[in-house]
Amino acid sequence: MHFLVRKQTGRGSAEALETEYEGNRLTLGGAEGAMVQLPGLPGVVEITPKGADGASLRARGFRFELDGREVSKADLQQGVALELPGHRLELIAPPAGFDLALRLEATATAAVNYGGALELEQVIWSRRRSSWLLALLVLVLCLVVPAVVLFEPELGARLRSLPLPDDGMWSSGPLVAAHRTTGIGDDCQACHTEPFKMVQDEACLVCHREVNEHVDVTVHPAQHFSGERCASCHREHNEPQALVRRDRGLCVDCHAQPADWPDAEGMEAVSGFTEAAHPEFRLALLTPRGPGGVHGWQVDRVRALPETQRERSNLKFTHAVHMDVDKVQDKLSSEGLECASCHTLKDDGEHFEPVTMDAHCRSCHGLNFDSFEPELELPHGDLRAATVAMEAHFIREFTDPVLRQERAAKKPRRVPGKRDAAGSCEGSGLECGRREAMSEAGFQFAETGCVTCHEVTETGMQSIHDRWYVEPIKVTGDWYPHSSFDHSSHLSLAREQGRNVCETCHDASASDQAADILIPGRENCLGCHADNERVSAVDCVSCHVYHEAGATPALQARGHDTAYEPAGSGGE
Repeated sequence: MHFLVRKQTGRGSAEALETEYEGNRLTLGGAEGAMVQLPGLPGVVEITPKGADGASLRARGFRFELDGREVSKADLQQGVALELPGHRLELIAPPAGFDLALRLEATATAAVNYGGALELEQVIWSRRRSSWLLALLVLVLCLVVPAVVLFEPELGARLRSLPLPDDGMWSSGPLVAAHRTTGIGDDCQACHTEPFKMVQDEACLVCHREVNEHVDVTVHPAQHFSGERCASCHREHNEPQALVRRDRGLCVDCHAQPADWPDAEGMEAVSGFTEAAHPEFRLALLTPRGPGGVHGWQVDRVRALPETQRERSNLKFTHAVHMDVDKVQDKLSSEGLECASCHTLKDDGEHFEPVTMDAHCRSCHGLNFDSFEPELELPHGDLRAATVAMEAHFIREFTDPVLRQERAAKKPRRVPGKRDAAGSCEGSGLECGRREAMSEAGFQFAETGCVTCHEVTETGMQSIHDRWYVEPIKVTGDWYPHSSFDHSSHLSLAREQGRNVCETCHDASASDQAADILIPGRENCLGCHADNERVSAVDCVSCHVYHEAGATPALQARGHDTAYEPAGSGGE
């Protein structure tokens, strides 16, 4: 069996030491052989898991008080605290992979019987004289001698080469590399601004001015985090541990019981990454405001499987056709299109550059609009500019006698899928030009031009500029904005295994509509990263960032937005 023991240090809710044990039962006590040493406990306590949320306790060598009577054995449920001599014991919900979890907290200094103590009266020196001598020796060796470094740096350098205590004994460990390279290692007072006092948040925020809180304090009241210091999670001089906390307790200590929060509506408990311990991912689904998104889009957070939702981007597109080599080929290579033909990964390794008409579509889907001059193309993305371009072009063609005569004499170049433009027209040049522009606009917006990819609505207005409305397209750029995903590492793994790199997770070749959401859900990730599978287990911070980009700046939330200036900024 696997046991987890969390010892509270008494310096904040986040400061606890966690130790894992393995055996048939968990033993605690001051006697030799006990798994968890508790000095002062007069015997040994044996704890055996019992059921899903309880355990049986048996004390050997002493009795403890429970419900007003002294007993030597009892059953204990999760959430019930038990007082032992000098310690408080409480069963807590075990994380994934553990059979039992225990929280221990010292309540008083327990007397320790070391046995066979030496009486100082038996020697020449009295207790008082020996105590003063030892105190003076400690003072000289551990305070006076190391303090020489502060006043005589050259003498301090020589002192470090001698077998005597030096200022190195004052440090609990080396600095992490990030702090050593900034020069902080040469100035302890850069962080330790007050003697005999823990490092305060103000000292951290002098340099880390761009750090945000975990949440937006206008939504989640700041008092929820008022007891936490920067150093509660980021522990310096703590090698070999990293400065950034990665243990699961950073997140699940709070998120395992979100019902305790005053503002927890809609939150679900998270205690690990398994099907039972982690809820389904929440999609950031763009929803248009008003018909066709005329009033913009709003983001709806939807906790549901992607296949049960539809994207409403107003785009008409079929991945299945474009990825079929028999239907669509790359003009440069005469091979079928790949995902990477249109989707280019950004430098952050997570997001992709937006797909645009000019960069990805125009090479195959031209916007030419005059069969007599097929090299002419309409501007894309501006309905007004497109209709003005058509009207201006045809009016010029029919009002210029030379161009009108040439147009009437030559046959239009036949372009597949395009209407034949009129070569001759009876009436004034202005009338013919407008008539031809209106005809071409109807073809572009209602038959096989813009309507191929866009949702187009005919308004009934008589003006060419107002007769059609092309609904704007808004494609989601980040489906999971509150999590991070490294595409680079996953793409490399897929290539190594010889698999279709992108379709390992995104079944695009079977998608016939742009409304299909091709973003995988929780089950896709659990196949490799579930805690209970141990294939490639991940920490919470592997996918979730603690300091949210959209959260309240720490300087503002902690009331130091104007109190401190970073080193070298010129502030006094």
